[in-house]
Amino acid sequence: MTRLKIYSKPRGAGDQTSGGRGKLLRSASDLTRVQVLVRETLQNSWDAKLDEWVPAYGVYVHKPSAEAKRTLSEDVFTDVPPSLEVLRKSLEHPETRVMEIYDRGTTGLDGPFRAGEAADPGAPNNFNSFVFDIGTTKAGGNSGGTFGFGKTATFEVSHAHSVVYWSVCRNDEGELENRLIAAALHDPYDDGGARYTGAHWWGDPGEDEIVPLRGDAARELGERLFRTPFSEEDEETGTSILVIDPEVRVRLEEESANERVQVHDEVLEDLLVDEVVKSLAENAWPKAISKGGDYPPMIFHVYRRGEEVEVSELIRVAFERYANSLTTVRSYLGQLEGDAPPQTIQVLKEKLEPIVLRPARSFPDSHETFFGERTDNIAGYLHLMLTLDNPTDRTAEGSKGLSAPKDRLCLMRSGPELVVYYDPVVDVEFSGLQWTGVFKPTPECDFHFASSEPPTHDTWMPNTSDTETSAYMVRKTLDQIKRKTRSFLEMQRVGQAAESRSVRDVANALRGFVPLGTEEPEMQEEPASRKRSARRARTISDRPRVEVIDYHAAPTGDGFIIQFHVEGSEEDEYVVRASPSAQTADGSMLLEEREFSVAWEGGGCLSEHRDEAVYRGGSRGELTVQTASTVALDMKIDIEERA
Repeated sequence: MTRLKIYSKPRGAGDQTSGGRGKLLRSASDLTRVQVLVRETLQNSWDAKLDEWVPAYGVYVHKPSAEAKRTLSEDVFTDVPPSLEVLRKSLEHPETRVMEIYDRGTTGLDGPFRAGEAADPGAPNNFNSFVFDIGTTKAGGNSGGTFGFGKTATFEVSHAHSVVYWSVCRNDEGELENRLIAAALHDPYDDGGARYTGAHWWGDPGEDEIVPLRGDAARELGERLFRTPFSEEDEETGTSILVIDPEVRVRLEEESANERVQVHDEVLEDLLVDEVVKSLAENAWPKAISKGGDYPPMIFHVYRRGEEVEVSELIRVAFERYANSLTTVRSYLGQLEGDAPPQTIQVLKEKLEPIVLRPARSFPDSHETFFGERTDNIAGYLHLMLTLDNPTDRTAEGSKGLSAPKDRLCLMRSGPELVVYYDPVVDVEFSGLQWTGVFKPTPECDFHFASSEPPTHDTWMPNTSDTETSAYMVRKTLDQIKRKTRSFLEMQRVGQAAESRSVRDVANALRGFVPLGTEEPEMQEEPASRKRSARRARTISDRPRVEVIDYHAAPTGDGFIIQFHVEGSEEDEYVVRASPSAQTADGSMLLEEREFSVAWEGGGCLSEHRDEAVYRGGSRGELTVQTASTVALDMKIDIEERA
């Protein structure tokens, strides 16, 4: 058996210490280390998928055999320096576990395998990028990951801060090649008067520089260490990672704090597997939801004590509400390959909201910079649902303890379809009901959101976007998402009884018109390109408003015509937005899109889309609202300066 040789990286100008990399990853998020590990490895696997394969992702926590432990100690992690005493102790402990994370149907760690060798333009560089580089950015707007710090998540879960990589890929000649290398990222140290970063690699002993072991020797060593082999018959490619001595977070009995402990018994092993399943479900449930084809986008394999956990089915049951919203959004984005999956949950109310943005003409960038080839100004789609929160439904019975977040909006990227985060939006509870929702950007606008993500990819931060255009797109989209979600939920506060009623139940109610009101808008942030020096600060009394000049019943009797004046600067443009609702004995009830229509007129109307229009300040407008049946209407009109 080949014995690998160690290379410990000396400290040089501009080097970042290994310990600092982990702190950088942790500082950006309150996710657990296992959650970050699952999110990051999932993204890497999805980004590396092959077109002709359905990629598979698996996790296997197990106690290595005596032969595997001996191989790790004697042939892989050789000449361990005193600074890595923690690794030596982990390999010697009789109850040490390993966490095997793998993907198949992916490219594997292909490309150059020498740290100083550059890849040809357009050629892959996955080995160097994943194994040797930290802080590199992936090319292409459809990648889930945009930073290289996430790869340190594997070392953060390892008590020994050490891992082994085994990959099968195609080399420059197109032939299958096994590659194996081990690595440790630990604290910096001094030795013999020299400084070291704390980064170590173990590779081919026959090379002057550090490179992976390759060929049959790598395959033989990998098969000794890993439980999941590569199928030579199917010419299977992919990557396997062995996390040495993983840790899991447990709650102390006498304290409210959590503590990370080594997984040294079956109870902790089960706890780690449970956290993996939960993290996989919450972050990658869209990958288990069929697009209408023969297979879901991704296949999952998770093992508990050698037995496979039915992760995909658990996800499909527990996340059925979110799946319904995702299928609706996929349909509008043209991302379904066949018939939509059948729906078994009872939806009381749902609404699909296109997020339409209208950048001000003062922006120097072209329309294509904002929306690509789209001409409808849609940045993404939001789907919201209100459903029964029934503890005896299929979701509760079939999930075996796995549950989806309740009363949350799930935001995800368009291409990768991996969850970015869940937003509670507003603190509201409905007795016996729950609300859920999904937002996805359009493929053309996805890169704006990618540029606003931190290294952990668990939120969107407009102020960190690469350009002012992307910052505008993300900021305004989030503003609309929150406003539309709050509006949807606000109108449901009348209680569960109102949810089962239709506006037609009040067809004989008072047919009067409740005087409309306007809402003072918050100050809108202006793009950096707009000159503000010549404008005086706006007080509350200066804010734009809508003055109703006249309102009367529509000729059909099913609705009203409202004539209004836009009070604001004639130099500016304003977005006027209408929100009609029906008056019932129990309060207001939001009208659904199919139950009303809106038309905007007037010489000052510059553009219109559904329930909102853009008017020049000082102009007159006319709004016609017609309903499917005769009801008592309450009209709310918002106005804000166009950004």
